[in-house]
Amino acid sequence: MNRFYYLFLSFVIYSFFGWTIEVLYHIYKNKRFINRGFLYGPVCPIYGFSAVIFIISLTPFKNNFVLTFLIGSIIASIIEYITGYLLEILFHSKWWDYSNEKFNIKGYVCLKFSIYWGIFAVIFMNLIHPKINKIILFISERYGEWIYNILFACILIDAVLTINSLFQLKSIYIELQEILTEIKNTLDKLSESVSSETKFKLENKIENLNFIKEKILNRLSFKQKLLLRAYPKIKSNKFENALQYIKEKYRINN
Repeated sequence: MNRFYYLFLSFVIYSFFGWTIEVLYHIYKNKRFINRGFLYGPVCPIYGFSAVIFIISLTPFKNNFVLTFLIGSIIASIIEYITGYLLEILFHSKWWDYSNEKFNIKGYVCLKFSIYWGIFAVIFMNLIHPKINKIILFISERYGEWIYNILFACILIDAVLTINSLFQLKSIYIELQEILTEIKNTLDKLSESVSSETKFKLENKIENLNFIKEKILNRLSFKQKLLLRAYPKIKSNKFENALQYIKEKYRINN
């Protein structure tokens, strides 16, 4: 069996499992369905990517529980840190934040979840993957290469659409932040002692700015709203006012 296809199918299966776990956990916690997938489809790529790295790096040590735990926790924490860091650099948004957890590193990772990842690595390599491995081999024998091509095309298109949506969301942040700042500055001027003519002009300006603000908000797509609801604790040091306004507007609670 082609090694790439094997790893890619593993990625898809475990991305789906990760999405399922996230959704079930938040149904239990929030008593409602929340699509926790970062992409449009029912997948959480960080789980799939971590699983593939586990398969590649931990197979030689899977019978040594201590090494599997240590290496697994380190690998998963590195992946989580890099993912969180890149998302913040590219889109000026912090999609998860462990700052309130003890022994965290810049809020991207923390000791508690690193330990969870280590425990999961042991369970994954010795109980979960041996069974999933049989399913992967069965699918390969029955359906062959075409299923990989279809899945790869779907994931690739989904990723491109999602990345494009995130860049559009960043653009909305920028424009909304500028408008909110302009409204605040205009209100500050209005609070000062000004002539009736100046007051009239400032009030008209605020009205126009509010109109533009609503037009910007109307550009938020269904996917972008879903993402914000899926990650209600998202933060942005650069566009916090804009993000907070969107959350209040659409009643997105932390």
